[in-house]
Amino acid sequence: MRRVFVSFVLLLFVFLSCNQGGVSDAGNMGDGTENHSYKVNVIDCPADIAARAFRFAELYRDSDTTYEWGGQDPVRSVIGIDCSGLVIMCYKYALVDTQYSLLVSDMTAGYMYQNAATIVSCSSARKGDLIFMGEPDSSSVTHIALFDRLENGKIYFIDSTEKENISGVTARFYEASDSRFKAYGYMKLRSGGM
Repeated sequence: MRRVFVSFVLLLFVFLSCNQGGVSDAGNMGDGTENHSYKVNVIDCPADIAARAFRFAELYRDSDTTYEWGGQDPVRSVIGIDCSGLVIMCYKYALVDTQYSLLVSDMTAGYMYQNAATIVSCSSARKGDLIFMGEPDSSSVTHIALFDRLENGKIYFIDSTEKENISGVTARFYEASDSRFKAYGYMKLRSGGM
C-alpha cells in the first residue's frame, strides 16, 4: 500500500509540474550543446533546493524503484531509473515553481562532474548535493549519488544502482575514506535571464 501511495504522489507531482511549465529547457539544443544567444546567469544550487531534491530521492527510495540503465522518463520513473536519471529527476522536481532550471536536461554522471557542478570539499557538502563516484582503482567518474550526511566517519547517500544484492534506489553509506568517492559538488543552475 505504501508503494502505491508513494508512486501516486510522484506521478501526481509530475503531472502538476508538467501542467505548470515549471522547468524550462530553453537553450538546450538536444545534442548536449547549449544555445547561449540569451543572457544566462549560472549559480550554485541553493541549499534549500538541494534539500528539496533529496526529499524527492527519499520518495523514489520509498516507492521501491528499481534500477534501469538510461531510465529517466517521469512516467517510467516509478518503475526504473539509473543513477544520473535519479539525480536529474529529483532536481527537476525540486526546481518547479522556482526561478531556476538545470543547465542541461539530460546528463550523465561524468558530464555533471565535468560541466554542471562546482566541486567542493566533503565538509562543505549539504543534504542533496552531488557525490561523484567511480571504481576504486580509477579516477573516472562513472556514478553519482545524492549526499545525505557525514557522520561518525561514514558518508550516507541515496543512489540508484544495480550490483550484488542491490537493484534500485537505496539509502546506503560507505566509510568516508572509501576510494569510490571521487568528488562532491553543488549542482550548477540557470537563474533568470530567460
